[in-house]
Amino acid sequence: MLSRDLTESQSLPRIIIYSGKGGTGKTTVSSSTAVSLARQNKKVLIMSSDPAHSLSDVFDVKISRNDPQKIENNLYGLEVDTIYELKKHMSGFQKFVSTSYKNKGIDSGMATELTTQPGLDEIFALSRLLDEAQSGRWDAIVLDTSPTGNTLRLLAYPEIIIGGNMGKQFFKLYKSMSSLARPLSGNSIPDDDFFNEVNVLLKQMEDINKFILSPEVSFRLVLNPEKLSILETKRAYTFVHLYGINVDGIVINKILPTSKTVGEYFEFWADLHSKYLMEIDNSFYPTPVFRCQLQRTEPIGADALYEISKLVFGEQVPDKIFYSGKNFWIESKKNPATEDHREILCIRIPFLKDAEDVSVERMGTDIVVTVDRAQRIITLPRALYSLEMEEYLREDNLLRVIFKEQPSEKEDSELNVNKNMLDKLRSMRRLKI
Repeated sequence: MLSRDLTESQSLPRIIIYSGKGGTGKTTVSSSTAVSLARQNKKVLIMSSDPAHSLSDVFDVKISRNDPQKIENNLYGLEVDTIYELKKHMSGFQKFVSTSYKNKGIDSGMATELTTQPGLDEIFALSRLLDEAQSGRWDAIVLDTSPTGNTLRLLAYPEIIIGGNMGKQFFKLYKSMSSLARPLSGNSIPDDDFFNEVNVLLKQMEDINKFILSPEVSFRLVLNPEKLSILETKRAYTFVHLYGINVDGIVINKILPTSKTVGEYFEFWADLHSKYLMEIDNSFYPTPVFRCQLQRTEPIGADALYEISKLVFGEQVPDKIFYSGKNFWIESKKNPATEDHREILCIRIPFLKDAEDVSVERMGTDIVVTVDRAQRIITLPRALYSLEMEEYLREDNLLRVIFKEQPSEKEDSELNVNKNMLDKLRSMRRLKI
């Protein structure tokens, strides 16, 4: 699936995912959003996928890592324990990996540690989010993520592991070959539990990819009015749009007030913040930008967080979808002179014009799009399966991938067999007759 327009409608609660550079205050902003919604008589779950959880700290209450725990009326919290989720769902996988390391002479304790494969914690955090979204218990779920880099991996990892349609076919082939080779190879080949668990994991990741594109799901980025924070947020903004996820808000946090009574040191930073605020407004247009000044005291506890939500959203309801833009669409063009048809896959990628390295490669029924350090495998719509990728063009912040009909050649119907060899075989058949 490419975009929200192509997904089936599901009855889901409102899902808001907050991310941003470390230290920007995304835990505070996400928690304040959850408190505000809960005090509007909506049943809300605030979740954390950051391994260094801080929800317990900001609410000043102990929050469970296994089951949602009540914080106040209508508001529940959960700090996802990915180690627990891994043992619960992937014991067969862990057993095989641990045994493989032990067979190579690695200490059993170290082998157990190595079974926690990179990226699986992000997968199980999103899987738990999907479970809670489909439970029917919540009107809204707010997810507080780890710093931007880990969050981008969290969004990309399902698709990277699946590897598009070719990846899924390779896994099926590997499973079939393993069942034949296992009697000869002993413990070096995974057993059925391993394949069953990995197969379930792949299915979960497919479900996550579809879920994350649902109209009810929005992504919001939290940043500070500082150069490094802005640059990282721009990269994240590009990456998220490349994956077709809707960004419906940018929150600028910790803005210094423009007061002339704070001294020369802080006046310099306040003036600098004012300049960066203009840059942020221009850079992320038309996505709405919300602002929150640095407070005199730390916002700890539900009441203080509720006041923060008023500063950020004013009179607006925090779970409103503030913006929804289309990231993928298909255009058809016809050349009146030659009668040639072209199908154009259009991908809106913010800041594409600033990218140094952009490439698109065809890989079966997928294309691989690379924009600097961001890469995505996009499964094509069925309408483009049989077409040949001709070229791709960059137009400002729009990437156009152009497809044309494949020429129908006689040799194609003969499975591309060498023509001389084919003639020889036919003459031999005639001699036998």
